Amino acid sequence: MADDGKGSILIVDDAPENLRLLSRILTNSGYAVQTAGNGVQALQQVHEEIPEMILLDLNLPGIDGYETCTRLKADERTRDIPVIFISALDATEDKVRAFHVGGVDYISKPFQMEEVLARVELHLALQRLRRNLLDANRKLESRLNDLSQSQEQLRSQESKLRAFVNALPNLSFIYDPDGRYLEIMANETSLLRARPEEMLGRQIRDVMPPDISKMMEDAIHRAIETRKTQVIEYKIQTVTGEDHWFEGRIALMEKDDDNNSKVIFTATEISQRVTLYEEVQRLAMQDSLTDSFNRRHFFKLAEQEFQRAVRYHRALALIMLDIDHFKMFNDTYGHPVGDKMLCDLVDTCRRSLRSIDIMGRYGGEEFVLLLPETHLDGALKTAERLRNELMRIQISDRKLALSVTVSLGVASYEPNSDELATFDQLVYLADESLYDAKAAGRNCARSRQKVTS
Repeated sequence: MADDGKGSILIVDDAPENLRLLSRILTNSGYAVQTAGNGVQALQQVHEEIPEMILLDLNLPGIDGYETCTRLKADERTRDIPVIFISALDATEDKVRAFHVGGVDYISKPFQMEEVLARVELHLALQRLRRNLLDANRKLESRLNDLSQSQEQLRSQESKLRAFVNALPNLSFIYDPDGRYLEIMANETSLLRARPEEMLGRQIRDVMPPDISKMMEDAIHRAIETRKTQVIEYKIQTVTGEDHWFEGRIALMEKDDDNNSKVIFTATEISQRVTLYEEVQRLAMQDSLTDSFNRRHFFKLAEQEFQRAVRYHRALALIMLDIDHFKMFNDTYGHPVGDKMLCDLVDTCRRSLRSIDIMGRYGGEEFVLLLPETHLDGALKTAERLRNELMRIQISDRKLALSVTVSLGVASYEPNSDELATFDQLVYLADESLYDAKAAGRNCARSRQKVTS
């Protein structure tokens, strides 16, 4: 049974082969999987055990996927479950209707394993973030309601509220048209570029880095000329030496009694938002367990490297690596120990490889390594070195020192050779070489130089 730590998913499809394929893909990636053969069965199952996501086929017996999704979204208990449609229908109107009834994404059949996994990971991450935000909002609304119940409660909470406001990472500045600091209001002075007394009377360019000061000065001039609020985002190193992202809003103020123009600049710290965006981007590129590139992103990078090798007549090698008898290892010692072995294997490979080499998780216990500027003999030496180093990995479990062996298949693109025309052919050669290594008894490296018919 798959570890449900990554999330539970209900697959709804009337084709048994699709159910088996999707179940295997998701189970091997650590998800807990339920299946249903039609819409009625799916609606019954979600009330018995609510999944975190539903993969839904459109063409179902009885009620189709559109109606099934409509009923899910009409039920308060299930309306927030993200639904990804998977269908052979590829017309624009089918996709538009799928989104109209509440789907969050649409995958066309025949689907690619890496695409399914990438979209599932992304939408589960977004769903969990949404729940966290909703929980935070509910807590905030509850607190505000409590504060508004009586004046006595408001007075008793005044000190806490003041502390909360003072802790908000917001900055406000008032400038003259030349960008000179006239007033500084900071809830947290550690977020300033310098101490307030050092900034007053000086211009932005005297305090901020050149690129940031130019951005801010241009925004001030636009605010004065257009009389419209300007919004910018920037990253600076604060007085504490830490890097922070800010969203700045610049607006023109009413002229003072001396008819002087002023602008107000409010800066809100958004580092958490930027970090969240970067994390979502990372999930779309990296395997969540090992932090190596996922299959989809690896092949994107590898295809680019192959085209570069062809264009500039450079050698390029590919190694496919598979842990021997890993299913038996997992069944014997459990998935947590198996996961630890996978992570240690990736860490060992990274330490042994060059900075220009690229590593990705091909699926399950199989990994792929791309070695730019490497001929076949060099790749074989690398494969043999890795094989020996990986055998030395030991994981302790119940007073046992556990280790594994690996089989490796090696292939290369050689300059001025007409043997390989595409990256897919290089993958095919490496895969066949891996098969040769397993046929030779495993725990070895093998290579092929020609594509056989």
